[in-house]
Amino acid sequence: MNSFTLSGRELSKLAFMLLIATVAFGVGGLVIILIMQWMTLQSYASDAINKHGISEVQGSRLGGVALVLGVVIAMIIFMLNEDTSPEVFTQIQTNWPIWLGAAGCFGLGLIEDLRNNSLSPRFRLISKTLVLVMVFLLAPELIPSAIGLPGIDWMLSFPVIGFVFCLFFSVGFINAVNTVDGANGLVAGIFVISCYIFTTEMDGIALPAGLFGAGLFLIFNVVSGRLFLGDAGAYGLGTAMLITGLTAYSEEEVSLAFLAVLFFYPCFDFIVSLIRRRLDGQPMTAPDNDHLHNRVHAYFKSVFKSKNMANSATGLSIAIGSSGFALAGYVGELIPITSNLWLWVFLAQCGLYGLIFISAGKLSNNSQKKRT
Repeated sequence: MNSFTLSGRELSKLAFMLLIATVAFGVGGLVIILIMQWMTLQSYASDAINKHGISEVQGSRLGGVALVLGVVIAMIIFMLNEDTSPEVFTQIQTNWPIWLGAAGCFGLGLIEDLRNNSLSPRFRLISKTLVLVMVFLLAPELIPSAIGLPGIDWMLSFPVIGFVFCLFFSVGFINAVNTVDGANGLVAGIFVISCYIFTTEMDGIALPAGLFGAGLFLIFNVVSGRLFLGDAGAYGLGTAMLITGLTAYSEEEVSLAFLAVLFFYPCFDFIVSLIRRRLDGQPMTAPDNDHLHNRVHAYFKSVFKSKNMANSATGLSIAIGSSGFALAGYVGELIPITSNLWLWVFLAQCGLYGLIFISAGKLSNNSQKKRT
């Protein structure tokens, strides 16, 4: 056992989570929450305090395992249902390269969660690249042949160039998702929003199962703050969002502009961080604690006394303030998700990002000056 003892406050949180999970997801949700609570009481795979400059409460890195367990339970429920069981087996047989790719990235992250720093950054990068190479070789239909830009479309018309471009973007996207993990509800919130949107637009049971598992993890992660995605969860969700987006685009279910809005934060923040490090004379791949979510967290720390509440407010506000644009537009039927008009929403997101980044930076600096 480790130091995650259940105080009266923690028991109240657990009761609250069990109530929400049972109402929203039934008995299966209650069981998953109890399993998540059990995971936080284990001494292995614990996360370091101040991870990413956000987490100030010691927790478990096994959130990705718990999330996958929720997905598996949801799949079993679908298999036991006579109406959906044939569809489960058909999809597994048809999309097995995609499932294999997601499992490969998840497994890679799980090794790092169980044995922290046992894999070098280079080894992880090469391994993810090889996994995605295998996925794209087995499922070449995922590689876009055009994105609507004449010069780039000409290059994408060459299969080898299209393969390399897609591979480069895909590895970068998964790394971007892993980079922004740390704020409660941020990555899971974006994933839940994407699953909700794609569940009604695309056939299949994988997305509803993902919504089940991610929804339960989101509840536990936000309320408790004792369970984090870890590398396994970040790699797994990153791969799932990547492949879902590529599939939806290849089937002309969404526009590239809509995907840019939906997955705005991890992609844009990752690019900004690379440029910022370059301008500061630092290695572009070096970790740092000056992302937008770090600055927003510094602000919420001055607002809330609870460390977990400050963390959760950071993650939820950014998820809603970025991917929430896509959700609001979709639910309100303001812009078709196949329209390129989402480009204007993306540009608005860029402006909002810059405004908050600068404003939160000033607030953080003023707070530090007062402390000194």
